[in-house]
Amino acid sequence: MTKVNIKTKTDNFSVLQVLGTLLLVFAAADFILSWTGIDLTAFMGPASRFSPIIFGLIGTVLINASKEDG
Repeated sequence: MTKVNIKTKTDNFSVLQVLGTLLLVFAAADFILSWTGIDLTAFMGPASRFSPIIFGLIGTVLINASKEDG
């Protein structure tokens, strides 16, 4: 008789996934509002031009950091 290992996949949200999702939403809002002339990240100085890319990349990394391989 052989033993079979079964892994159950649970869909638990971690803090990193929630934070990453919030950063992605903020990046999207920053990008959309920049077209209307509203600058959400004026505190960043000249880097505020690239803030949607920066926040989007950080959010993506946080979301993918909590996922398992496979």
